[in-house]
Amino acid sequence: MPVTVIYNPNADLGHGMTHLPAVRDALRSLDKNAQIVLTEGPGHAQQLVREAIMNGADMVVAAGGDGTVNEVVNGLLTAPGERPLLGVIPIGTGNDFAYAMGIASDVPTAVQNLYRQKTRKADVALMEDDRGGLRYFENNLGVGFDANVVIRTEEITQVHGFLKYLLGVLTTLALDFRPINLELRFDDEEVEQALLFISLGIGQRHGGGFLLTPFASHLDDKIDSCAVTMLSRLRALTLLNSAMKGTHVNVSQVTMRQNQRVEITSAEAMPIHIDGEIYARPQDDIHHLTVTSLPEALDVLV
Repeated sequence: MPVTVIYNPNADLGHGMTHLPAVRDALRSLDKNAQIVLTEGPGHAQQLVREAIMNGADMVVAAGGDGTVNEVVNGLLTAPGERPLLGVIPIGTGNDFAYAMGIASDVPTAVQNLYRQKTRKADVALMEDDRGGLRYFENNLGVGFDANVVIRTEEITQVHGFLKYLLGVLTTLALDFRPINLELRFDDEEVEQALLFISLGIGQRHGGGFLLTPFASHLDDKIDSCAVTMLSRLRALTLLNSAMKGTHVNVSQVTMRQNQRVEITSAEAMPIHIDGEIYARPQDDIHHLTVTSLPEALDVLV
């Protein structure tokens, strides 16, 4: 059973290498032939997946955070031929996909579970933009304030984990707190609305601790959305606390939906994040997205 572990040394705010001895030791105790390959920068994991498949791997493991998992997923879903099983060793900042899949957070247990061969199907979504970009995502996508939080969070280097994301939220509240006018299509429902942000979720948790789409499931062929209209900063802070518990769904400024296809159009260029990584800044000039659910696209080791 050829196994390739695609390891991101920059995961966990650049501390990814500190986890490597534990990952290597856990693998060696179970499989002396497992190969660990290190990524060298953005986009490299996707290339490494293709090479692993060409070399006959029937299990490809993403060792990193949600961004690493996203690159590995895109490699799996765009490579020709038979698709290997997806494994995850969660050593990143948020690890929201691992949370959704019930994957153990400690390295030895996560590695041991890879070899128990217990799998489950998982939905993903495909995002297509008006500049020809295509991107699969397995957890979430955000436009507006949500994406600006990711942009601001990337600038924070002193802390990591949920605190890093929370500081990103507070900075965005201070500096990027405004609505964006959107034309939205949820399957056959059309809406024009000024929103603080809209977040689409295949998984429940975003940002390592916010249950923005608490009813989401990787097994229902649905894209859950959380659309938030403009509100005061004080009200937004209250909403943050609610979002950690998933109770924000009862707030009047929040609209939750479940759909198989969502289109988002904006006259102004949109900030966009995918699985907690920046997909587009306003200068990238993206004005339209189409997001489509792809049911049971992945076989995930859990």
